[in-house]
Amino acid sequence: MSRSLTVLGLLVAAAGVAAADDGISVTAFDPENATAPSNGVEGDGVKVGEGTVIHPIFGVATGVVSNVFYEDRATNAAGILRLLAEVGAGSLSTSRLTPTNAAGGSEAVDQGDFQYRASLRLSYDLMLSGNDTVNEVGGLGVGATIRGLVNPMGTWSFGFDENFTRLIRAANFETDADTNRDINTLALNLIYHPTTRSIGGYLYYNNTLDIFERSDLEFADRLQHRFGIHPQWRLLPQTVVFADVSLGAYGGLGDSMKVSSYPLVAQAGFATLFTPKTSFNLHAGYTNGFYASGPSYSSVTAGAQLGYRYSPLGRAALTYDLRYEDSVNANYYRDHVVRLWLQQDFVPFSLLVQPEVHFRTYEGITIVGGPPTRDDVIFSVIAGVHYNFRNSLAVGIDYHFTAVQTDYEYMTDGAVDDPSFVRHQLLAGLRWAL
Repeated sequence: MSRSLTVLGLLVAAAGVAAADDGISVTAFDPENATAPSNGVEGDGVKVGEGTVIHPIFGVATGVVSNVFYEDRATNAAGILRLLAEVGAGSLSTSRLTPTNAAGGSEAVDQGDFQYRASLRLSYDLMLSGNDTVNEVGGLGVGATIRGLVNPMGTWSFGFDENFTRLIRAANFETDADTNRDINTLALNLIYHPTTRSIGGYLYYNNTLDIFERSDLEFADRLQHRFGIHPQWRLLPQTVVFADVSLGAYGGLGDSMKVSSYPLVAQAGFATLFTPKTSFNLHAGYTNGFYASGPSYSSVTAGAQLGYRYSPLGRAALTYDLRYEDSVNANYYRDHVVRLWLQQDFVPFSLLVQPEVHFRTYEGITIVGGPPTRDDVIFSVIAGVHYNFRNSLAVGIDYHFTAVQTDYEYMTDGAVDDPSFVRHQLLAGLRWAL
């Protein structure tokens, strides 16, 4: 792997402790994440300058969702028609920058002082139902990303990653997105990676602005800052030891009811290869929420991943994470997460399956008419089967199942509401890249 690609990997993972063996992004297979960047197709692109190429992608998908409003009973099913468009621009790839010599090999070239990637992603959902309330759930989703790296081949590099997402989703208690919501994230990184030394690392700053478009949901609007340092040491050729210390400053915006907090995370870990086919990552440490009022946490945080490449075209990974996260409708939630990740290619088919279970506890819930704590068991399966006619054209079927079981009930409009639900979403579609 080239040095610039290694640093770009650090840039993508700079929100916290970087795992050394993450694999491809599952979110691209998630039918509910329509604005995730496409990674299933990529064309040659259109060269528009000496060092820039544009990559347009178009898609259409249709399917069905079993429970539009995440209800525990009297569910509403509906069909979906989804239109997709993505355009990306960036520096020429390594393969296009590296000429072939007369002997059939390749000659490395200077990749310049600045490498970047940018993309704009649009999705439009039309709900196909005779229920007008269901039809109002659809709309325009937006994703926009720009990431870059200054001085990628030098000892010191500066990276940035800016991402904006407009999420369109019906409301439920707390998920990756509920109702129309605008989320902007920014990551800045100062990276030290000398070629002659085994010690490196980076300083980072992360910012998240999370705003609900409906005025009656502005009580959950949030602004988050996080500063951190991530030194690492290549102890052996295939083993990296690292530490990560960060401090956040979280709070609400305007009339938000969010309680201010200053979350601290201090942890260390390592990533290694047991064998050429078996990888293992482990990190553990201490975290404290330092919430200004209400419940807070002071606890261990930990995570581990065991990966195994059982064939040249197949890989599996099992992960466990214990983490504490700031919550939309509470001070925070604690998550025990067990996840299995499986990818198998049967060229030209590609299969991905990811089952996972969360044992989640919310503390400091702000909903009026309900208790301040909540315990959930969340089971989810994401699966995708894609067929690539060629690199630029693919069809696929994507499925997402979610089941939430909770002991929590609260009063709304004079009735008791149980936020448990079961939801299936199935989409079949096509993507074409120029």
